[in-house]
Amino acid sequence: MTALPEGREAAVLQALVETYLATGAPVGSRVLSETQLTGICSATVRGVFGDLDRAGFLTQPHTSAGRVPTTKAIRWWLQQLASPLPAADQQAAQKLEHSLRAAGDETTLWLRASEFLSEYSRQVGMVALAPWRDAGLKYLRFFRLTDRRVLAILVATDGQVRERVGRVPESYTQAELDEASRFFNQTFTGATLTRIQKELWHRLEEERAAYDALLKRAVVLSHCGVLEMQDGGEVYFQGASHLAGMLDPTRLAEMLEQLQQKERWLQLLTGIDPDGAGEWVEWSQAKESTEPRRWVRVRVGLDEGMPELSLISANYGAGAIGILGSTRMEYQRALGAVALVREVCRRVLGEMAT
Repeated sequence: MTALPEGREAAVLQALVETYLATGAPVGSRVLSETQLTGICSATVRGVFGDLDRAGFLTQPHTSAGRVPTTKAIRWWLQQLASPLPAADQQAAQKLEHSLRAAGDETTLWLRASEFLSEYSRQVGMVALAPWRDAGLKYLRFFRLTDRRVLAILVATDGQVRERVGRVPESYTQAELDEASRFFNQTFTGATLTRIQKELWHRLEEERAAYDALLKRAVVLSHCGVLEMQDGGEVYFQGASHLAGMLDPTRLAEMLEQLQQKERWLQLLTGIDPDGAGEWVEWSQAKESTEPRRWVRVRVGLDEGMPELSLISANYGAGAIGILGSTRMEYQRALGAVALVREVCRRVLGEMAT
C-alpha cells in the first residue's frame, strides 16, 4: 500500500477507527464487513488488515483478537475531519454563557470554563494562562468594588486579558475611576506597563507645580497593585476523576502529580513545546486577509509517560484552553466543546473590557 491509506484501505481504516473509538474493544473483520463495510467480505477486510498492520496503522493484542488502531491511525483519522465547529448543543451553550457572565473575577471564570470542558467531554478540562508579556496597553478600565478596592481589566496589544484587584488609600467614585481610565487610554495606548510607570513618575517630577487630582489618582492607581499584571502563568484543570476509570490507582496517582507540573502544561497547551514538532494534528483559521493561523490541535498519545492520553489545545489570546483524556475519547464532541468555550470566552471577556 502507499504511505497513506487510499481507496479501500482508507475506507477500512476509517470504519475500524470509528468502531474502536465507540466501543473501546478490538475490532474484527467480520464486524466491519457486516456493519460498516457492506459489500466487502470479511476475507478481503482481513487482507487489508494485514497491509495496515505492516504500515503501522494497526496492532493485534493477540492472535485470535481483532485489531486496534495505533496512535498513527488515530492521527490519520483526525486529519480527515473538517475544521472543528462549536458544539451545537444550545442548552449547554446558554448554560456556559450564563455561568461565565456570573463569574465575579477572572479566576472564577477560568475555573468554570475548565469545569464545563470536563463535564461536556467527560475528560479533564484545562485552561492555561501564559506568563504575562508586557506587550503594550490596548485598553484599560477601572471599576469600583468597595470604598477602598478597585478592579482593573487590561487588554494588551497582543490579545492578553488580565484583571487585578488593588486596595487604594482613599475612596474613589466610579466617575473618578472612569476619568482615570480615559487618561490612561488616551495617553498611554501602545505603551508597556514599565514605560507607563516611568512616564508617570516623570510627569510627577516635571509637573509638580501642576500636580492635579487626575495625575495624582493615576499615580496612586498604578502603585497600588492594580496594574501589577506580571505573573508566571497559571493552569486550571477540572475533572481529574474522569481518569479514574481508565487508570489503575498507581497510574492515577502519577497522573495527578504530573498535572501539578504547571510549566510543562503551559508549554504543551500554549504551543511552546520544543519536543512536539510533527506530533500534532492541526487546523488553521484565516485571520482577515493574512495567512491562516493554527487555532486548534490534537496530540494523540503524550510522550510524557502518558501514551494512553490525548491532548486537545486551542489558542486563546496569549493562553489556551484544552481537554486531556483517553486516546479513544469522543474527539468530535471534545473538539466542539473546546471551540464553544473559546467562542464564549472571547465574547464575555471582550464585553468585560469595554
